[in-house]
Amino acid sequence: MIVDRGDGIVMLVRQFKFKRNNDKGGFQWTAESEIERPGFYRGFHAVGKTLADVKEFAALVRYCERTGSLERLSEMHPPGWEKRMQTTWGGNWFPHQRRSPDAR
Repeated sequence: MIVDRGDGIVMLVRQFKFKRNNDKGGFQWTAESEIERPGFYRGFHAVGKTLADVKEFAALVRYCERTGSLERLSEMHPPGWEKRMQTTWGGNWFPHQRRSPDAR
């Protein structure tokens, strides 16, 4: 969903989906968010030991987007996060650049 805040700045509102995995081992929760519009794609994924862990990642992504610091996302993880969750993200960080037509 795209939201106009009224001050000329348009923000993307990330809707994360949280689901419980059937993994009896370490990471039992998943958080996913993907945004796609013409010429633009971003995806964020995390698996964690608890629902609170993956919600923490979702909150961090939202904070980084709000403050314009998504490029620093990997630097902003809290201490010890790698023991509690695994994260990945990617996509087009610069909407003014065009994606190749065969990219998915």
